[in-house]
Amino acid sequence: MAIGAGIGASLGVATESSYGTSVTVTRFYEFNSENLAYRKKTAEGMGLRAGGLLPRSQRRVVTTTDAGGDLELDLPTRGLGLLLSYATGSTPTATTVSSGVYSYLFTLGDTYGKSFTTQVGVPQYGGTVTPKTLAGCKINNFELSVSNGDIAKGKFGLDAKSLVTSTALSTVSYPASGSVFNFAQGAITLNGLSVANIKDFSVSVDNAIKVDRFNLGATGTKAEPNIAGFRKVSGKITAEFTDTTLLAAFLADSTASLALTFTGDTIASTYKDTLSITLPACKFDADTPNVSGPGVIDLAMTFTVYDNGTDQPMSIVYQTSESAL
Repeated sequence: MAIGAGIGASLGVATESSYGTSVTVTRFYEFNSENLAYRKKTAEGMGLRAGGLLPRSQRRVVTTTDAGGDLELDLPTRGLGLLLSYATGSTPTATTVSSGVYSYLFTLGDTYGKSFTTQVGVPQYGGTVTPKTLAGCKINNFELSVSNGDIAKGKFGLDAKSLVTSTALSTVSYPASGSVFNFAQGAITLNGLSVANIKDFSVSVDNAIKVDRFNLGATGTKAEPNIAGFRKVSGKITAEFTDTTLLAAFLADSTASLALTFTGDTIASTYKDTLSITLPACKFDADTPNVSGPGVIDLAMTFTVYDNGTDQPMSIVYQTSESAL
């Protein structure tokens, strides 16, 4: 029995061998919220008949089913690599930096053939836990962000083939150590130079996967989603108006490199938990700074990430004590 509220909930994932074939979840995350839901498409036949004043229940049918939604969590210093792998479509192997210290490099790759099972333990009022088990999960969009004075967050949009509540609840276990990346650990560079006037940062990725592959002969379930267009990578920053560097980049529509790095707790010797996001080719959009009153002036800017033909459009480096994703 669990506490009969969200405080007693659990969230676990595990990599599938084949799309939509559920497996027992083994990696568990402390999370903030989720809205993963079963989705069904229904159709009702008209069926005019004498004396019939309402549609008949027998003529309502379910034509397709799937599942999906969002989950949000604080970005952890342990276990994050697996989620980044699902999100980017990249499956890097560990590079040994030093004894007990490992680094992973994630870039945008093909998400096809890389699905996972997700299980959420949802406590009822009395403490009985109802498991929501989603098979055939793919991350179709995600956002990594940090707000002023806050913990860094990850929001992952899931698309799944199925959702059932009949699968047994898996035994929960969490990493013995680890913390979360946060605002105080963050630093931003623009074109390789440190900047100290940016108050918040977010980057969003739309993986552009086709999630409506419903075909005859599949009993209303769908085939594995695949990439069906250009990915879209974009973001937002808020900067104190202390100089015209960002404004100049916006006015000239010049290309700039942005990088956000979190440097966390010590793993061993001089090596620390690290999360670094690099975007080599950004174009900025913004409002020209305006004076709206006696207060200070900030620049709310958006940016779009492009491929410069040389560098990876987006790369994420994750340094941790874990030797496997």
